[in-house]
Amino acid sequence: MHFDTVTLMMVGSITTAISAVVLLGVWVQMRRATAPLWWFAANAIYAISIALLALGLVDGYKPMIAAGATLNNLVPPLIWIGTRVFNRRPTSAPLAALAIGVWLVGASTVTAMSHSLLVAFVGVVCWLCVSAFELWRGRAERVPARWPLIVFLLVHASVYMGGVHDMLSGSFTLDGIVPLNSWFGAILLEGILYAMASAILMAMMCKERETQQYMHAARSDPLTGIANHGALLAGAGRIFDRCCKDGLPCTLIMFDLDHFKTVNDRFGHRAGDDILRAFADTVRGLLRPTDLFGRYGGEEFTVVLPGATIETAHVIAERVRHAFAERYRFLDGRPLNATVSAGVAEAGAGMSLEDLIDTADRAMYRAKTLGRNRVELADRALATDERGSVARIA
Repeated sequence: MHFDTVTLMMVGSITTAISAVVLLGVWVQMRRATAPLWWFAANAIYAISIALLALGLVDGYKPMIAAGATLNNLVPPLIWIGTRVFNRRPTSAPLAALAIGVWLVGASTVTAMSHSLLVAFVGVVCWLCVSAFELWRGRAERVPARWPLIVFLLVHASVYMGGVHDMLSGSFTLDGIVPLNSWFGAILLEGILYAMASAILMAMMCKERETQQYMHAARSDPLTGIANHGALLAGAGRIFDRCCKDGLPCTLIMFDLDHFKTVNDRFGHRAGDDILRAFADTVRGLLRPTDLFGRYGGEEFTVVLPGATIETAHVIAERVRHAFAERYRFLDGRPLNATVSAGVAEAGAGMSLEDLIDTADRAMYRAKTLGRNRVELADRALATDERGSVARIA
């Protein structure tokens, strides 16, 4: 069989169509992931455009060639929109339509075929580079497949840039069927590889994100969004071991909302849930990025502060106590006066994480016995209790 440029274009059309079906299947399985739909549209349109170009070149039918070129110019903007959708970044439909329209008009109104192709290729390079940049902007999210996809986008842009160079030098023309060993043939061949790789990588990115979401849900408290009991203890263990290894202080704050059962009885459980969420939001706003915050159980919360002394932890606990009391003096126009009691402990020589938690817990319940809405340090608790038990008070 004679293998020429038209044959390669038809192979590329079929391959890209298969990639589009793969992306559609990814969306069917993960309906919340809408980015594959945009990449499906891009690949489907690219498959149609390449087929039209191939048929137009064989028959020398210029309207079909123009239709294929116009559809091909729609592909890079759809890829760009798909990257923004994946990063959950808003896209202004009017501005996007205006940018695409200006580019299409610029590429279609140039009279000479070579000049029109030059404008189109330059646009493709720009759209692909911007798409790679969009993916790079979302690098904070742990999605490993993002990086090879960025590389493929940049390689794809580089191949089109080679076409731009050849057109500017006069060695690239599109008059009739172009030889297979031309730069246009290289663009077609690389396009096949790109279509397959980008579809697979987009599917991997969506799957990795879904896995991350499942893992986050397994580690998070569903009401407040902070670490649940298991994740809290696991994270606290890692922080505690690291601080012990590096010779750094490690402090722990145990919080307990005062009279929480009374809040539920007076205002209802929905209001109680709102109070728990509000307390979590209050604490989050006062912590460092390196601190660990989680729900120990019920209305008890724990903060682990690596590298912080007990004095620093005491200041943070007081800020939380004051901010929470100020925020919830009233609820629905009725007096609430929600408060929190806290106990602060610092890891000492020979202490385990369990010892640290127990020590902070006893300090917190001493704060309860002394009137609530206060912060107690562990040394005061130990001076009275000597590691004994303290009756639990709501």
